[in-house]
Formats: sequence, C-alpha cells, structure tokens
Amino acid sequence: MTSALISAAVALLVSVISSFAALRLQTARLRAELKTEFMAEEAIRQLLLHPNWVQRSFELIERRIGGFPADELRQLLVRAGAVRFEGAGGKEMWGLRERNLRQLQ
Repeated sequence: MTSALISAAVALLVSVISSFAALRLQTARLRAELKTEFMAEEAIRQLLLHPNWVQRSFELIERRIGGFPADELRQLLVRAGAVRFEGAGGKEMWGLRERNLRQLQ
C-alpha cells in the first residue's frame, strides 16, 4: 500500500514538473514570435511616419521589411495602423490613417 502511494506521488510530481517545463517552453517560443511581429509593426510605423512621405508603395515597404509573405505583410501594415490606397497606374500605396484623413473622406 505504501509503495503504491509513493509511486503515485512520484508520478504526480513528474507530471507537474513536465507540464510546467512545457508551458515555459511554449511561452518563450510565443514571446519570440510576437516580438518579431511587434518589431516589424514598429518598423512599418517608423517608415510611414517619415516627414517627407505621407504614403509609401507596397514594393518599397516589402523591400525594407523583409522576411514576410506579401499577405502577412499587409496584415502587419493594418495592425500598424495603415490603410491601402491606389496610386498612379494602379500602384498599391500605404499610409497611416492619421496622416491620410483627407483621402479617407
């Protein structure tokens, strides 16, 4: 009887430790992934806040913010507060909402 209780206690302890370690590993992985996206959003905001340009072409943003597929980059742009416009010749342009209020009305 005593050996069964000891075995159960050890199994419970090992299970709790394993679960805790898995949780910490998952949390660290998620933080790293979110940090990458957060830094990309911040870089996009800085690029779109440049005083000389109210809007930037998608091609230029794509060149400056590498490592993301086009649709994922568009999602990052929206999360950074940008909206899409159509430039000359149908060119895809992006600018921050707060800097393009006139074009949105």
